[in-house]
Amino acid sequence: MAAKITDICIACGACIDECPVEAIVDDSENPTGAETYYVFADKCVECVGHHSSPACIEACPTEGCIVLGA
Repeated sequence: MAAKITDICIACGACIDECPVEAIVDDSENPTGAETYYVFADKCVECVGHHSSPACIEACPTEGCIVLGA
């Protein structure tokens, strides 16, 4: 599973700064063309070996914005 950013994202950038494998990109680099942040599922490691829980979820100020199981 990988993290997924939902449509309630406020685009604060906190998740991008915390991702240890640079799996998260902002809207300007979203490969789908959508104007939302995006998590590359093939790069996301759910922070296994890096943190005790997904750093993006911990850093996000909007509860429910980032979920596991993309």
